[in-house]
Amino acid sequence: MGELIYAKEVDIANNCRNCGMCRIDYLGTGTCHAAEEHVNFAHHPHGRLKIFEGLKSGELPLTTETQKVIDSCTLCGKCNIQCYYQLEMAPGEVFAAKRVIFKERLEQETIQKWPADEVLEGLLGIVGEGWAFNDPTILTAYMTFAAQSPETKVPAYVALPKDAAETAAVVRLANKHGIPFLPISSGTNSSDFIKNKIILIDMGRLKTLHIDTKDHWAEVGAGILAFDLQQAAMKEGLRFSIGEAPAGVCANQVSTGIHSFFGYKNGVMADHYIEAELVTNEGEIIQLTSANAPQITTSPKGYHRPSLPGICTRLKTKLYPVDKKETVILIPFASFEKGLTVTKSLANKGIGTGMGLVGVEALSNVISFTEFDSDNFLDIAHHYLKINCAIMMLLNDRDLDTLRSIHPELTIINQKSIQGIAQGIPAITGPESMALIEDIMDEDQPYDHLFGEGMLDYFLKQIQLSNEEISEIFSHLDNNPLRKVLSRRYFDPEYSDPEYWFNYRTFSPREFRKNWFFSVMYFTDSDDPSLITELLQQNKTIGDLHNIHSEFGYMLALDGGKRFFFEYEFFCDQHDEEMLARLKKVFFLVAHESKKMVKDGKGIYPVLNTLFNGLNKKELYLYGESKEKLSSVELETLGI
Repeated sequence: MGELIYAKEVDIANNCRNCGMCRIDYLGTGTCHAAEEHVNFAHHPHGRLKIFEGLKSGELPLTTETQKVIDSCTLCGKCNIQCYYQLEMAPGEVFAAKRVIFKERLEQETIQKWPADEVLEGLLGIVGEGWAFNDPTILTAYMTFAAQSPETKVPAYVALPKDAAETAAVVRLANKHGIPFLPISSGTNSSDFIKNKIILIDMGRLKTLHIDTKDHWAEVGAGILAFDLQQAAMKEGLRFSIGEAPAGVCANQVSTGIHSFFGYKNGVMADHYIEAELVTNEGEIIQLTSANAPQITTSPKGYHRPSLPGICTRLKTKLYPVDKKETVILIPFASFEKGLTVTKSLANKGIGTGMGLVGVEALSNVISFTEFDSDNFLDIAHHYLKINCAIMMLLNDRDLDTLRSIHPELTIINQKSIQGIAQGIPAITGPESMALIEDIMDEDQPYDHLFGEGMLDYFLKQIQLSNEEISEIFSHLDNNPLRKVLSRRYFDPEYSDPEYWFNYRTFSPREFRKNWFFSVMYFTDSDDPSLITELLQQNKTIGDLHNIHSEFGYMLALDGGKRFFFEYEFFCDQHDEEMLARLKKVFFLVAHESKKMVKDGKGIYPVLNTLFNGLNKKELYLYGESKEKLSSVELETLGI
C-alpha cells in the first residue's frame, strides 16, 4: 500500500475542492443513492475522499461505520461524471481503491463498534439511533478544507436533527456540556470554524419544501440545496435568486446573503426573504419577524469576529416569474472602465433580469470544459482579441432591442453563439481559427470584427467539432464508461447552454481547477468608477508582491446602479504552508489599504467579515452613517 501504488488516488483525494456539486443532479445523471439514504457526509463522494487517506495510512481504525461506508458505494460512476465536468477528476477510482485497502486491512484487523460516551448518548436520545456519531470515520468526512491553514481538524461529534425542535434540543445539550456547536449544510463554507472539540449540526435531514405559485414564495427547510429549490421553482415558471448551486438555501442566506447575477434586480441579504425560523444560541425556536422574538443584531457592530445569530432551520424566500422569451447575451470589452460604465448605464435603466460584469479569466474558466482549453481560450481572448471583461446578461427580446438602441456601438454575442463558442473551444487554436484571429489581432477591438455580423457564423464553423473530435478530447481517460458518457453528452444543454448556467449557477467550481480561491468582497458607491479600478489595481499589486495569483471575479450593480457589489479572488494551494503564509500577508495588506480608503471617505465598504450577516439589510452597508462619522471600532467591525 505504498505511496506509489495509490499516487493517483491520493492526488484526487487531496484535490477535492469540496464544492458540493456531487450532491446535486445538475447533469441529469442522478445523485448518489447512498448519500440520499444515509445523509451524513461519510456517504457523500466528497466525504468519502477525505476518509481515503486515513484508511490507507492506517490512522483510521476499522469500525462498523467504516464497513457501512465501504458497503454503501456501488461504484455506479455518477460522481465521476459530475466531478470531471467541474474539476477533471474521477473520484470513483479512489472508492475502488478503498475497497481493496479495506479488504487488505481486514486480513489483519477486526472491526469494532466505536464506544459511546455521555454526550453521544444524549445526542442519540434527541435525534435517534443512526443520526449522531463520534465514530472516527464519520467525523473525518467532516474534516476542514480550504481554510487559511494547512492544519486539518475534525469535530468531536456530528448530529443530524430532523426538525427545529431536535435542533434546539441539540443546542441546549451542547450548552449543558459547555461544548461549542456549529450548523453545517452543504459544508462548502465551514473552513476555519470547525474546531476539534465541537458538535457539528448537519442540517441535511430538514428537507421540507413548499412552493406557493400564487403569491410567489417558497418555504424551505435547512436541508434544501439551492439547485433543488431552483429546479422545483422553474417547473412552476418561477425562480429564486440562486447563489451557488450546491449551497444550502438557509445557510447561504445567513452566511453571505446570497450574491448572484439576479441580485442586480432582486437585491442581496435581507432583500431575499420574508420570514426566517431560527433556533437561538440558547436553544429557543423563534420566528424572526414575530413581536416577541429577540432582536437579531442588524448592524455591523459586534461582528468584527463572525458571530452566528442563530441556526436558520426554515426560510420563507421570495420567488420571481420567469419570462418565457428570455435569452442570455455576452458583451465583451477591451477596458474594464468601459464595461463598468455600460453596466451602470444598463442598471440605471433597469434593463434585463440578471446581469454581472465578469473578468476575462473567470469567463475563460466558466465556458471551458477543461483546464487546458481554459488556458488556451484565456490566451486568445486576452492577448489576441484584447478582451478584458464581459457583461453576461439575462433579458427578454424587448430589453435586447432597447439595449441595442441605447448602445449601438456594442458587440453583442447571442445565446446560441455563446454556446457554439463554448463547444468549439478545443479547436480555437487550430490553424483555421487562428488564421482569422491573427488577421485582426492588431485592431483596437479585434472582438468587434470576429464576433460581428457575418464573421461570427464563419468563425463558429471553423471551430465546430465533429463527434470524432469530441471523442478525441477524452481519449486519454482510462475510465471507458466515463469517456463514453462525456463524449455522448458533450452537446447537452447542461454542458454548454449559458441560460442553464445562468439559472442554476452550475459553473462556479471550475474556478477551483488550479487552486482554491479566497475571496475579498466589497460594496462600493458607483459615483466615481476610478476608485473601483484603483481598488482592483491595488489588490493585484499586493498579490503580485507576495507572488499570489489574483483576478477580478465579478461585479453586480445594485439599486439601479447606485451601488456595486464585487468580488476579487486570490488563488492559493491550500496544502502549501509557505504559500498560505504569503496569502495571510496579502489579506493583512488588503485590509490595511481598504481601511485607509474608508477613512478617506472614498465610498468603499469592504465586507471581509460579513459572514453570518446575511439576514441583515444591505442598507446598513450602503446607506448607513456617513463614512466621515465612522469610528475606528466601527471600521474594524466592517472587516477593515
